Amino acid sequence: MQRLANFVPFDGLRSDLYRATGLRIGKDVFIGEGVVFDKLHPEYIEIGDHTAIGARTIITAHQVIPTKTALRALYPEQYKRTVVEHDVWIMPGVIITPGVTVGHHSVIATGAVVHKDVPPFSLVVGAGFRVAKSLEGAFVEGNDDTSAQGSSS
Repeated sequence: MQRLANFVPFDGLRSDLYRATGLRIGKDVFIGEGVVFDKLHPEYIEIGDHTAIGARTIITAHQVIPTKTALRALYPEQYKRTVVEHDVWIMPGVIITPGVTVGHHSVIATGAVVHKDVPPFSLVVGAGFRVAKSLEGAFVEGNDDTSAQGSSS
């Protein structure tokens, strides 16, 4: 089903197909082309309202070593809830690892590898990621760009 969703040129239909796999996806969510969600346990992933996920992003909810190796004792199979809260912009090529929560009103820059929780109102950059700055107070919650545009008339 995820492969089919990746070929659908209509954003709304793409989100509907991902929902059918068990993903919990909010309202007004954009999912770019080639996004990969955890295929074994999509039900552990939650995407909040008004979120945009850029092309070729990977969001996972489990970890497993598929080969018979002694490393399995150190890194046993795990399933973790992965949450992207509301009003988040994930740019293309981001990787979000199992068990992470991305706080609301955050921006995750292209190529970031998110391996720990992101506080709300954060701009995240880099592969080892660091919160570059807080976006808290940059805007008033409840205002969107359409209401700001309409105030000039």
